[in-house]
Amino acid sequence: MAHRPNILILCTDQQRADSLGCYGNSIAKTPNIDALAGRGLRFDNHFTPNQICCPSRGTMITGLYPRHHGMTTNGRTIHEGLPTLPSFLNNAGYDTHAVGKLHLQPILADKSLLYPESLPFWKAGHSANWTGPYFGYRTVDFMIGESLLATQGGHYAQWLKEHLPDVIPLYHPEAALNGPLADLNEAWTSAVPEDVHYNTWIADRAIAFLERAKPPFMLFVSTPDPHHPFSPPRPWADLFDATDMPIPKVTDGELDLMPDYLSSRLGTDWIDNDSPPVEQGGMTMTDRIAPESLACAIALTRGMEAQIDHQFGRVLAKLDNKGLTDETIILFTSDHGEFLGNHGLLHKGPPPYQDLIRVSFVMTGPFVPEGEATMAPSCHLDIMPTLLDLCGVSNSGCRKDGVSLRSVFEGRSLERQARFLEFHPRIDNSVYNHSIVTKDWRLTLYPNCEDGWGELFDLKDDPGEHRNLFNDTKHRKIRDHLAEQLTLNFPARQEAGTELIAKW
Repeated sequence: MAHRPNILILCTDQQRADSLGCYGNSIAKTPNIDALAGRGLRFDNHFTPNQICCPSRGTMITGLYPRHHGMTTNGRTIHEGLPTLPSFLNNAGYDTHAVGKLHLQPILADKSLLYPESLPFWKAGHSANWTGPYFGYRTVDFMIGESLLATQGGHYAQWLKEHLPDVIPLYHPEAALNGPLADLNEAWTSAVPEDVHYNTWIADRAIAFLERAKPPFMLFVSTPDPHHPFSPPRPWADLFDATDMPIPKVTDGELDLMPDYLSSRLGTDWIDNDSPPVEQGGMTMTDRIAPESLACAIALTRGMEAQIDHQFGRVLAKLDNKGLTDETIILFTSDHGEFLGNHGLLHKGPPPYQDLIRVSFVMTGPFVPEGEATMAPSCHLDIMPTLLDLCGVSNSGCRKDGVSLRSVFEGRSLERQARFLEFHPRIDNSVYNHSIVTKDWRLTLYPNCEDGWGELFDLKDDPGEHRNLFNDTKHRKIRDHLAEQLTLNFPARQEAGTELIAKW
């Protein structure tokens, strides 16, 4: 190779690992990501250390736990001056560009802070001709939020206002071609034409960058979907029949064995209908939603995923057309997962179920084995050190919480016996939790709760996590052992989290 490898990262928002054909979903229509996995390495045991957007994305760009990069919840940003993946690559001569939803700053930050990912930045007129730099990226084409929110700030909103102002009201649920549903007002068929939808625009901007890019480059392409609301445009909204959707797995009485907040307060104080969620993730219960409505939301989600796959396919085709595929490391992943009805829950929230923390992770390109799968215990912490290692870029002198996955590519084991997770609440400190996950077990403790909440799951016998064994006397020995390991090995906090700047 005449130069260092290029990097193309394809990222989605709130997508379950089991939503893809290459991860065993027989209903999914994701041929482009499936083909990527077929010619690369599929990680079947990849985790994010936090199930909320901003903390997870902060980890992806810094290689640090949220308690170390500072963005422990939405509404914050990372510690000032922290080196990032694009900043290291930028300094090494890479052309670094990001397209789509980055979510590295609060959306509602005060206008005095001049945060580009905040709506006031765009409403106050500071955005004219602004395209970066941003967290190490030389240039950006980004959007803020999803659905109607995407029309209020960011480059996509700016593009609509200048060229297609009549499209903006079509994002509103009142303009829906079908829906919203009476008992699930987040599910509808968008009236926005597909060719001007934000997922199409994201692919268009990525393709435009590839047209002009000179190697080596890093391109980060991030869609805001399939994050709720469940509102794809046609034809994707009509691609799946709700009656064909599998029923989410719920075991009778399973939430009765979980911490009290999962049954006593859900659907009331977790959600504020007129503003962003009160607590992280907007988690709610599905017992107020008709099975037919939930099936419709699942079908619409499958449609969003198919739409994203199609647009990512366009980006991959352009890369191939430019003759750059063989010299480009391509990575596909998501920031975190989604309940989508499992356990009788929707969206995401405090409990670190596998539905939320296990995400898809596929890599292809130089140094990466072809057509293989691995159960190596990888994590979003490993993205930055892996890519810098493969590109021959040093990150010496900075803190490292993750490791390079080169050993996995070379057929060696990954020396990681356990992974650690942490959820920071925005409001209710009793739901703060931290976890240890091993090959066979997950233990989650709620140290701020006087009632002694906890979760213990046997991942070998109960991979879907439907039977909480925390208070089962037969499992007290393994519970106490894991609790000791969690106490001894959980990464120490070096600094406090950054200031809570905005609610969202």
